[in-house]
Order: sequence, then structure tokens, then C-alpha cells
Amino acid sequence: MQRHIFINHKTKKVEKGSGLTHPDKNKGCLWLFLSSPGEEEKNKISKEFDIPRVHLRDYSREIRSKRYSTTPLIFVMVDYFMDGGSIKKTNILIIIKKDVLITVFPTEFKQFNTLFEEIYDYMNEKDKRNRNVGEIIYEFLDRDVQDNYDVLRRVEEKINEIEKKILLTKENVSTHLNEALNLKRELFAMSRRFWATSKIVFLLKKGLITVDISKKTTGLLDDIYDTFQHQIEILETQREMLSDVFVLHQTSVSNKLAFISNDLNFIMKKLTSLTVIVLIPSLIASIYGMNFDYLPRSSSATGFWEIIVVMFFAAGVMYFAFHKMKWI
Repeated sequence: MQRHIFINHKTKKVEKGSGLTHPDKNKGCLWLFLSSPGEEEKNKISKEFDIPRVHLRDYSREIRSKRYSTTPLIFVMVDYFMDGGSIKKTNILIIIKKDVLITVFPTEFKQFNTLFEEIYDYMNEKDKRNRNVGEIIYEFLDRDVQDNYDVLRRVEEKINEIEKKILLTKENVSTHLNEALNLKRELFAMSRRFWATSKIVFLLKKGLITVDISKKTTGLLDDIYDTFQHQIEILETQREMLSDVFVLHQTSVSNKLAFISNDLNFIMKKLTSLTVIVLIPSLIASIYGMNFDYLPRSSSATGFWEIIVVMFFAAGVMYFAFHKMKWI
């Protein structure tokens, strides 16, 4: 989909239309909004606005936000947004020249189509003196960066979900840990991309590009830059939350091993106690099983029962001794 917003310099009238350009593009400000452009459209944009064709070709393959050129300002921004409860990301090629803003998306997204309409309505309501391409750039970046908070909120929810899975479920723990590791890597990548985009915003707010931005709008760009820095800090906090998840898992495993060891020690104490209790009667029985002509009480009519009583008495003494030690 190819659309545009045109603001006439003289009348300050805001027009919205379809197509790659506007008949009076030299008489006003122009925002070209391109979604999934074909090769013919890319060639036309490259030729008409003197943009290297290679940037229109390679931007969708970039893995991080990257500046291609300063004059004019051409950069790709890796952008995150929410789509049906899921976190999505896309590359946006942004080209800023004097009185011209071009945004190129590799595919069509409902969210950005809505953003286009919102900015069109906003520019119609804005004071005519402040209707320029700088205001469009500010509104686009500001609304987009604010959407990052929804992404960060969803990330925090995912961290809490992973934490519950790891701590409260005993099955597929390795799968949940891999999920946490993948999310941690994505947070590192997201942080780097936010930082790279904030450096590009820094160029805008310092007035290092040839574009019509009022002093008021330049001041507002400080807010966008600060917002990116704040979001980077949030990402750092979320990475620490994920690290805490691993620590909690390690602690949980250590506690389980400690319980197992404690149970094993208790069992060993019981077995040792029973062994000692049975040992004395067994020793007496083995002694009286020796082949000697004379053994104490062996000739007595009550000798057998006397030896049995001694065995039980010895076993009883050992049982109460171990019971007092809480081994049994």
C-alpha cells in the first residue's frame, strides 16, 4: 500500500492520498508511507528522491538499527510492536530530507496503518503554523516509542509466566529454562536496537540534518531520546529479573537435593540402628553355636531361656538408646 500526506507551504492545508508522490511536492511537505513496495516502486522512489537503490533492497535484512547516511538522513529502525497479544518486530526504512519523510515497511501492518491515520487527523487539528514535516517526524517517533511500553509490559508478563513454570511445575523444566535463555538473548538484542535508534534521534534533536524542525519540536525530541534511555533501563531490570529466575531455580534444585540428602541420612541412621540392635543377639547366638564341650548355662534346663532373655534385653537396651538419640 502506498499513501501520502501532503501539507501545502502556503495554505497549510493537509491532504491525504494514495500513490508514490504528490503533483505539487515541491510546494509543500510530503510524507510517503510505503508498505511492501514492489521493484518498480522502489526504482521510482530511488530515482525521484535520489536514494541509493541498495538501501531500499537491504534494509529488511538488517538485524539492528543502523544509519546509512546523514545527508540525507537514511536509517533502518528495528521496531517492536504488539499484535494480538504477541510481540512482533519489523524493520522500517526511514528517509528524511528537507520537507520529505519516507517510511518503508517490508509488509503491511494494521498497527502502522492506524498510526498513519492518527497522524493525519492530528495534523489537521494542529495549529497551521506548526504543520510541517518536523512535526510529522516527531509524532511518528513519539507514538512509536510509546508503543514500546506495551511490548515491555508483555515481556514482564512472560518473565513472570516463565518463573511460575520453573518453580511450580516439575515437568519440562529444561524447556522452560531454554525459553528463559531465549528471552534473555532477545532482551539483549532489543536493548542494543533501542540504543542504536536513540542515537539516530540524537542526530535529529541536535539539528544535524537538513530538515524543517522547529525549536519547540527539537525540544520535544529530547523526550523521545529520554524515553528510549528509560526503556533501555527497563530492559536492564528485566534481564536482572530473568537472572533471578535462574538463581531461584538453582536454589530450588539445591533445596530438593538437601531434602533428599536429609532423607537418605535418616534412612541410614535407621538401618545402622537396626543393624546394631540385631548384632548383639546374633553375636550371642553365634558364640553358643561353637563346638565346645562346655559353654556357660549350656547344661542347665533353663539355660536356653536365660540366653533368649539376655538377647532380648540387650536388643531392648540398644533400641531405647537409639530411640533417645532419635535415630529410630
